[in-house]
Amino acid sequence: MDTIIDVTVELKARIRPSFEPYEGVYRLNDFAEYVSEGDWDEVWSRYPGWWPKAWMLADNGQFTSEQISRLTVEQIEQLFDSPAFEPEYAYYTDAGEDGMR
Repeated sequence: MDTIIDVTVELKARIRPSFEPYEGVYRLNDFAEYVSEGDWDEVWSRYPGWWPKAWMLADNGQFTSEQISRLTVEQIEQLFDSPAFEPEYAYYTDAGEDGMR
């Protein structure tokens, strides 16, 4: 899990203050730092497909990193896809009409 969380460094290197209007973006944390959907996809493309799901589940309002680290890949996929998962700090959204988040 620590290795997955370490990808945050790569994501943070791509934080931007503005985007195209309504561009897809990912909020990374409770500091309201955002990366574009394209940058998110590019960073995560180098890792197993379940890693961004584990990253999103860990310490995001419902589960700790420790809890996620004890799950199987199948359990991570199920939790992430569950309608009960409601991320608090990190999530997908759009940049809004003015491109600012």
